Amino acid sequence: MMTTLGNKKNVKIFSFALAGVFIASVAAMAVVSMGDTANAAPTSDIGVVDQREVISSNGTLAMDYQQKLKSTADEMQKDFDAKSAGMSDAEKEKLFNDMQQQFNQKRTSIEKDMEDQVTSAVKSVASQKGLSLVVDKSAVLYGGTDITKEVTDALNQSVTAAQSSAASASK
Repeated sequence: MMTTLGNKKNVKIFSFALAGVFIASVAAMAVVSMGDTANAAPTSDIGVVDQREVISSNGTLAMDYQQKLKSTADEMQKDFDAKSAGMSDAEKEKLFNDMQQQFNQKRTSIEKDMEDQVTSAVKSVASQKGLSLVVDKSAVLYGGTDITKEVTDALNQSVTAAQSSAASASK
């Protein structure tokens, strides 16, 4: 065997064969690790939800948001009218700016409540479907499992349940 490996021609052939086996094994590993990328996205554990569609399709939630915002604005307007009577223009301006900040804080709180309801519905659907990540549809170009309809249904159920319990509590 040593005499055959001592021959330069045999060493070249052996080296080329070894290099060929190495290249073939690397190529095989690459193909196996890539898998079927064309069909990988639909079976992924990443969910996609269109939050704007969820909120707009749930009329109760959107109307509740608008109603809370309007009642807050009306209350603050009455409060401003009562407090500003007899004030100078500079004092009215300062009061207006303070009340504008208060309104913005209340609006943010109302929006957060609505956002929390949507997030709760998203978490519920994601755990039912075994999704490890859910992103907004506006951030996705391709792939993921669209759960918008399921989230809308879950949100509708939770809002209906909350209204039923509030109605029974008021009786």
